[in-house]
Amino acid sequence: MTLRAVTPALGLVLLLAATGDPTAPPSTKALLDALGKATLSRSLASISSIHTSGAVEVLGLRGRAQEWDDLRSVRFATAQNASALSGAAGWDGKAAWNQDYSGLVTIDGGAAGRLQSIDQAYLVNLRYLRADAGGATVVYAGRRTQSGKTYDVLALTPPHGSEVDLWIDPYSHLIAQETGTIGIVSFATVLSDYRRVDGLVYPFETTTRTSEGNSSSERVTSLELNADVAERVRMPASSVHDFTIAGAAGATVPLEIVNNHVYLDDVMLDGRGPYTFVLDSGGDYIVTPQVAAALGARSSGGVQLQGVGAATEGAAFTHIGSIAIGKAVVRNQYSLVLPIATGFGLAEGMRIDGMIGYQFLARFLTTIDYAGSKLTLAIPGTAPAAAPGAATIKFFLDGTIPIVPVTVQGVATTAEVDTGNRAGLLLTPTFLGANPAIEALAKTPPGVTGFGVGGPSYARLGRVATLQIGPYIISNTIASFAVGTKGALADPFTDANIGGAIWRNFDLTFDYPHQQLLLAKGPGFDAPVPQDRSGLFLIDANGAYVIISVLAQTPGATAGLVKGETIAAINGASASSLSLAGLRQLLCGPAGSIVHLRVRDSAGNERDVVLTLADYV
Repeated sequence: MTLRAVTPALGLVLLLAATGDPTAPPSTKALLDALGKATLSRSLASISSIHTSGAVEVLGLRGRAQEWDDLRSVRFATAQNASALSGAAGWDGKAAWNQDYSGLVTIDGGAAGRLQSIDQAYLVNLRYLRADAGGATVVYAGRRTQSGKTYDVLALTPPHGSEVDLWIDPYSHLIAQETGTIGIVSFATVLSDYRRVDGLVYPFETTTRTSEGNSSSERVTSLELNADVAERVRMPASSVHDFTIAGAAGATVPLEIVNNHVYLDDVMLDGRGPYTFVLDSGGDYIVTPQVAAALGARSSGGVQLQGVGAATEGAAFTHIGSIAIGKAVVRNQYSLVLPIATGFGLAEGMRIDGMIGYQFLARFLTTIDYAGSKLTLAIPGTAPAAAPGAATIKFFLDGTIPIVPVTVQGVATTAEVDTGNRAGLLLTPTFLGANPAIEALAKTPPGVTGFGVGGPSYARLGRVATLQIGPYIISNTIASFAVGTKGALADPFTDANIGGAIWRNFDLTFDYPHQQLLLAKGPGFDAPVPQDRSGLFLIDANGAYVIISVLAQTPGATAGLVKGETIAAINGASASSLSLAGLRQLLCGPAGSIVHLRVRDSAGNERDVVLTLADYV
C-alpha cells in the first residue's frame, strides 16, 4: 500500500493479486474489525503520518522511491528516481498533480486521474480502519477463489472515489490483494511481506499489474511514523529550465499539412536530422526504432500503450540530449521508442520519424497557423496570452490531453483537443448512449474511419447540425459516431474528440501555463470542408494502396470494391505516381466525378473498376 509507482507522462493507471483459505462467511463489520486488529496494535488516532522509502521497478525501470501519507488531512505524495519515469505525484485534498522528470507540474483534471488519486489517498491513509470506514460505502462481496485460494472480499467505494475490492486473507485477516477498474484499465496489486513497525503491520512488498499488460513492483526498506510531512504533501510549483529560443522574437518554422495532420519536416535530434515528426497536442515524444538506432540512443524498460485501436502496442524508453525545432530547443528529454511509422505511418502514407507531443508544447506559447502552414513558438509570459481577434477558451488536462467545453447539437459536454486526429468531430459510445437523439444522426454502417496505436478504429458517419466551440459555431459538420468496446474511444470518461478537420479552420494557440486555448477564425472558416466521396479507407503498404474497409451503401461498395484489394492504377497511370494523400484528395473530388481504377486481389487477379464519386453522408 505504499510507493505506488506513478507515471504521469504516459497517463498510465498503476495502482493497487493473493494467498489465503476460507472459513465461515463473516459480516462486513466483522471483517473490518478483524482487519483493524490485525493491522494495528495502537490506536489509529495516534498515527498522524506514514513515511516510507525503498526500491521500485516500474515498467522495467529501476530506481528509488518515497511516499508521504498525511493521515490527518488525507493527502499523499510520492516521488521516484527511475530515469524516464522519475518525478512525483500526489493528491493535495483538492487536485491530483503530477511532476515529470524535468520538474514540469500539471494538474490532472480528468476523471480517471482524479479517481485514482482519491482512491489512493483513501487507501494509503488507512481510512478504512476508522470507525466510520472514512465515509466509504463498504459491502461484503462474498468469497472469491484465485489460484486455489479463497478470500473474503469487501467492495469499498471511498467518498467521491471508485470501487476498490479488498481481498482479505481469512487466516491473517490482512489485505492480500486490491483490485478495481478505472475507465478502461483494470488493476490488481498483491500486498505481501507484512511487518510490524511501531504498532503498525505494513506490507513491505507490492506488485501491480494492469489489464494493459503493464507492471510495477515496490519493496519498502524503511518506514517512519509521525514525521512532519506537511511540506512534502503540498503540490510543488513547476520548475522547468530545459528550454530556450535563440533571439528574442520567438521561432517560426514551416509546417506541412497533409490529410489534416500537422508535420514538422525539420526536427533536429542531438544535432542530427532533419527528421519528420507529426505534431500531436496530447501525445508523447516518440521516435521510431530506426531513429533511435541512428542516434545511438539506448532503449530500456517496456510499456504497453493503449490507443484508438483494440490492441495494445509495446514501446521502450530512450534519452535524447536535445530536440530542436528552428531556434527553439529542449534539452535532456525522454522519449518513447515505438514503430509509429508502421502503424500511423502506413495509414497516412507519409515518412514519419516520430512525434512531438504535449511535453514540447507545454514549454512554449505555441501557435499553429493551418492556413499559413507555419508554427510559431514563443516563451510564455507571466500573464495569460492574448491574440488579436482570438477567443480565449479555458481547458483542463486529462492526463496530458487538453479538454475544452463544447456544445454538440445543443448538448453541453467536453471534447479532447487532438491535432493528431485527422478527422473532425468524433463522438464516443458513452456520449451517444446518453444522447440517443444524436446517435440517431449516424447514417452509415460501421467501418474503419481511423488508424493509430492499437490498429484501426471503427465508427459510423453522420452529420451534426451544430458544434459550438467558444463563440464559434460550425454547422452541418460530418461527425464520426464511434463503435466498439475496446481502445481509448471506449473510455467512459471521454465524450468527444475534435481533430484536424475542425482545427484547420482556425489559428490555434496553446497557452499551457495558463491552461487556455486561443482560437481565431482562419481564412477558410466558411469554405466547404473536403470530404471523402468514395467510402474507402486506404493504407500504404510499402507503396501499395490497400483497401482495408469499404463502407456499405457508398460509391466504393456500389462499384464492387472489396476489403483486401490493392489499387494498381489510377486513371490509367500507375498508382505509385500518386501519393496516398494525393489519392485521398482525388477521392474528395466533386460528386459525379469518375475515377478509373485497376485493382488486384490477393491471388494477383486484376480487374478494372469505374468509381463514381457521390455524397453518402
